[in-house]
Amino acid sequence: MNSKKISAEDASKIQTVPMGKKHPVRGMIEAMKVGEILRISRQDFKWKDRTPLFFIRQITKATNKKFEIEKEVGNTGWVVKRGD
Repeated sequence: MNSKKISAEDASKIQTVPMGKKHPVRGMIEAMKVGEILRISRQDFKWKDRTPLFFIRQITKATNKKFEIEKEVGNTGWVVKRGD
């Protein structure tokens, strides 16, 4: 087991970010700028019966950002393109 107690000094040296409820893939999609392309592997997105299209529809509805999503040949992931 790699978990262990550390001192406050050691903890201050570790870079951290607050815990959030947002899926990391959703955060990457939301942060995309116009013209950027994001490849999402199946290993990064393992929701049963869901694809990143689920997030894209929610983000588009809330922000009017445009996206295109395509499935990779061999079903190994998706390619998301941010439109204008």
